[in-house]
Amino acid sequence: MAQAGGENAEAKWLEGCRKGERTAQRDAYRQMLPILRGVVRRYISSEADVQDILQEAFIRIFKSMNSFDENRGSFKNWTIRIAINTAINEGKKRVKHRGVDRGDVHLPVQPDAIHNMAIEDLIKTLGGMPHEQHTVLNLHLVDGFSHKEIAEMLGITAEVSRQRLTRARKWVRERFDLSGTELVSKTQQEQ
Repeated sequence: MAQAGGENAEAKWLEGCRKGERTAQRDAYRQMLPILRGVVRRYISSEADVQDILQEAFIRIFKSMNSFDENRGSFKNWTIRIAINTAINEGKKRVKHRGVDRGDVHLPVQPDAIHNMAIEDLIKTLGGMPHEQHTVLNLHLVDGFSHKEIAEMLGITAEVSRQRLTRARKWVRERFDLSGTELVSKTQQEQ
């Protein structure tokens, strides 16, 4: 989407989506699906739930197309934020509904095993982290949100966000025998 031809195509299907044109919606869906699937998978472990949440995210995207403002940011970032919010909100509902506490899962990993793991194995192992910690870890370290932004998204305080991140880092260090410096965000390294 960063190329000039891609920008023209994006502008064309954005215009069509705003008019409710199905072909434009299909083009936007095809363009954004791989990106949003990866985003949602970071927050949701069940593939069936990922598909449901993606569907819900696209419904929300298409319903609110007229609120997208090109001057405030890129369409890609806007859709990613909608997908993250959908995953967080729907994920909370599903965990509560199923009565599952991911914090009870303990998956020990040998110290050097992290280097040999496939990405899916790593995601599955991280899926054993308590849900609240996993969400903050993703939002802060992967998606780059500040603790203030995370607090607003999750309805918690910035201090609680910091605590959850600290606990998430500890959880990872305990399971992967890491020193902790591997989990320092870019902004922290620059300071």
